[in-house]
Amino acid sequence: MRHDAYPVTTIDEVLVPDTNVATAGGRRVWPRLLIGFLVGFVLCIGIVAGALLAWDASYEGRVLPGVDVAGVDVSGLDYGQASGVLETALQGYSVGRVVVHMNAGDVAVPFDRFSRRPDITAMVDAAMRAGRSGNPLERAVAEVRLATSHASIEPVVALDRVALANWVDNAVAKLQRPPVDSHVAMTPEGIQVSPARDGRTFDGAAAAAAALEILADPSAPAEVVVEAAAVSIKPAHGDREAALAKAAAERMIGDVLVTRGKKKWKIKAATVRSWIGFEAAADGSPWPVVDEAAIPASLKKVAKALRRSPASATYLKTRGGKVVGVVAASDGRRLDKAATATAIAETLAERAMGATVPSVKAQVEKVPPKLSTAEALKKGPLMQRLGSWKTWFPVGERNYNGANIWLPAKIIDGTVLMPGQRFEWWRALGPVTPARGFGPGGFIAGNHTEPTGALGGGMCSSSTTLFNAALRAGLKMGARANHKYYINRYPLGLDATVSKSGGGTQTVSFTNDMKDPIVIRTFRYRAGGVGWVRYEIWGIPDGRKVSISKPSVWNVRKATTRTVYVSTLPKGVREQTEYPANGMSVSVSRVVRRNGKVIHRDTYRTNYVLWNGRIEIGR
Repeated sequence: MRHDAYPVTTIDEVLVPDTNVATAGGRRVWPRLLIGFLVGFVLCIGIVAGALLAWDASYEGRVLPGVDVAGVDVSGLDYGQASGVLETALQGYSVGRVVVHMNAGDVAVPFDRFSRRPDITAMVDAAMRAGRSGNPLERAVAEVRLATSHASIEPVVALDRVALANWVDNAVAKLQRPPVDSHVAMTPEGIQVSPARDGRTFDGAAAAAAALEILADPSAPAEVVVEAAAVSIKPAHGDREAALAKAAAERMIGDVLVTRGKKKWKIKAATVRSWIGFEAAADGSPWPVVDEAAIPASLKKVAKALRRSPASATYLKTRGGKVVGVVAASDGRRLDKAATATAIAETLAERAMGATVPSVKAQVEKVPPKLSTAEALKKGPLMQRLGSWKTWFPVGERNYNGANIWLPAKIIDGTVLMPGQRFEWWRALGPVTPARGFGPGGFIAGNHTEPTGALGGGMCSSSTTLFNAALRAGLKMGARANHKYYINRYPLGLDATVSKSGGGTQTVSFTNDMKDPIVIRTFRYRAGGVGWVRYEIWGIPDGRKVSISKPSVWNVRKATTRTVYVSTLPKGVREQTEYPANGMSVSVSRVVRRNGKVIHRDTYRTNYVLWNGRIEIGR
């Protein structure tokens, strides 16, 4: 195809006005010229825009030219390349330490413990965004400007805030010191008090916050120093509480007096101290306490003194075994150790508070008998003790070591007298023979005493005791004879000797003048060289009352003791063969009333001879 086949218009033709045309028909050509200009301008703009878009497309996925991060040029680098370059260039952000300064010392926490590092992601993202904002035209203009002017992205650091706080807390905790409360303890040497001590801690949270503020700045130095202020911690319980506890314990430590009626037992302060320790009170402060379980071991003497065995009801029988009456049972008694220990502990607690408690009453509990009175009464009537008497004597050769006194009591024990029946000593006792256990004992022979001259000698202690029991029971009394001289173990004017010698007999007798049977009971016991015998008369009371006068004494002759040297004893050996007894006359009266009426009136007149003492010394 030929070019010249088409009409061609030159620039000159366009620019030079055609006067002929312009004026032809009265039409103007300027509008056409303006339109042509505008079209050309648009075409130019399109060409430039196309060029810019082609420029932008050539940097897709890469950092535009003219961009650096923290002074590191990353122009034209893709995401991975830029990240690698920055990792290498900014690795110093991860190297360093935080030094926490305290008055107790310094501790250091390396940056890697809380992951301080350059924030590569944030910085590369910012570099990739540089110059890529706005509409295409604005973006194109910005990219051209960026290429010619340059853009710097500020560095950014990242760190684990929680880990930083934890590491600082852990670091300062190593130098913390807990407070110590005062302490009180009881030791063998006494009460020991350990004083209280303040604790300390450090404000790790404030130190961590200060460090974080510095470390968030990329320009922070490799060593960041922050202060952790010391904070004093007071103990919960100081020296005052310990002093109060010690004073209270000292008030508790002292003798404890345990009482029951008129009886008293002392537990010494040293023992009391062994019971006391210290525990925390409700508010946590120390306070003295008593180990109540330790107290009973110190009450053995009290328990022994207060122990009383129960007595079961017993049957009073004839020698043939017939029940004639019942002796009432009686409760026993024993120390209630647990209750007494509690009372002592409460007393000591009152002492601790400043109270003055002079004594603690021993607590007792009843011990029931095996056979109660109610059960025994099914077989017989209840009897009571109507009269009793007890006599002591020295156990020795003058009474066949007590056998001549105890054996009659044993034989007579359980004797039943029916109403109107008479008791007579020798008939009740039976034969006095060695085969039955009797032996030689003392008797009064003329003007001297034979210590072992009579079989059964000494049994007068038993007969005198029975006589006095029957006398006080209000029975009808019969025979009675006094000793030649007064023996001071017997009631004055109411001794009753028994003997058989040369066809003569001295005896004791009385009659049951009551309407019910009576029973004679005896008790025999010994403690070392001293023996006792006790007779009791049991029966059903009929309302009789007994009164015995005081002895009336006259015609007194004072006895003396003389010393005699004899050849019957080894030289220098001393022995008292006779004991002095004043000569005197004595009168004692008894009156027995029943329902106010006198049923017995007795007067016992006794003449005791003067009996001088004698001491023999071997020559």
